[in-house]
Amino acid sequence: MKTPDPRIKVDGPADFAQLLPFLVGHQPEDCIALHGRIATQSGTGPTMTLSLPDDPATWQATAAAFAAKFIHITHEHGAHDILDIVVFLCRTPRLGQSAEETAETLRPLADYFVDAFTNLGRAPVTSTVALVDNRWWAYECHLPGCCEGDPLPDPDDPTSVAAQLARHGWIPGRRTSEITQEFQPTEPEDAADLRRTLDNEGAAWAQYCANPSAGDTYLQATHALLETAIRDFRVGATELAHDITARLIFGLNDEWARDHGLENIEDDDLPHARRLWAFLARRAIPPHEGAVVAALTLLAAVVWRQDDIPTARYALKRALTLDPDDDFAEALHEAINYGVDSTALLPIARKAKAERLDRSQMNGPLTN
Repeated sequence: MKTPDPRIKVDGPADFAQLLPFLVGHQPEDCIALHGRIATQSGTGPTMTLSLPDDPATWQATAAAFAAKFIHITHEHGAHDILDIVVFLCRTPRLGQSAEETAETLRPLADYFVDAFTNLGRAPVTSTVALVDNRWWAYECHLPGCCEGDPLPDPDDPTSVAAQLARHGWIPGRRTSEITQEFQPTEPEDAADLRRTLDNEGAAWAQYCANPSAGDTYLQATHALLETAIRDFRVGATELAHDITARLIFGLNDEWARDHGLENIEDDDLPHARRLWAFLARRAIPPHEGAVVAALTLLAAVVWRQDDIPTARYALKRALTLDPDDDFAEALHEAINYGVDSTALLPIARKAKAERLDRSQMNGPLTN
């Protein structure tokens, strides 16, 4: 996380609400953000975000788990001496719901976070803020009519925190919905044909998984199609035929095929690899969303190399929601949280490529 210019005064919920998009690198929607304030001139410390679950029945457990993770990462691994914590609850009103009703709905979640951090005993929550429709509510304020739905300062106001940050070259980034649009499943006009192709390829993948030792032909074809797809996207392709798309969506779930895809994280490969993995993610339409974990993880690796941390985080959140036990996605997620340099992926990818070429020269098995 970058540290804002210390000459910019940040004081109170409204100022921190303006600062939040600059801290997390995007304009959060339907999410929880935890921000730790530390003893520096700017006072800004680590910030972590999490998608806000729709079901209120899960909120207490979510608060307990997210608070514990924040403390673990920031205290045990981040070496931050946190003075206190600000909790942001960002939500778009549901159909037929006013901003006031939305803010009141979030009040129990704010209380759960206060309780969770109190139980952990490491840093107190000094402010819980709801951000709804560009307005803010501070739940700690009990004065009638105060801190209830006040509009955020106009970014065009030269005295606002947002305007001051903009003058120093900071940008708030894209909205969450714009980020996730890159890889969310999207049905093409011929969705029925694509779904039938995915059904057939899913059956072939299941057969391969049942007897991988006899599936060299399947995996060899996947590797060949992957090479062709990378080459086509390198020269400007933006989509693939349905049969190739389906084969890659399922085939990349093989460890060797996924490692083959990971090879494309050298600097010159990043733009076209990003387009390919995002395209595959968008084409994993229901009921086949679960097959796209590998492509989402490869997308996260590529955008991390491009220093696009918000997209990497959201792609990994999507992957881990689909498969919480995916080791590679979890490893990337932890590495990003701990501030590991993305160039750490390069020796891993280069080793995978060398091993693949060795297997090819020796005509050895491709399966893992």
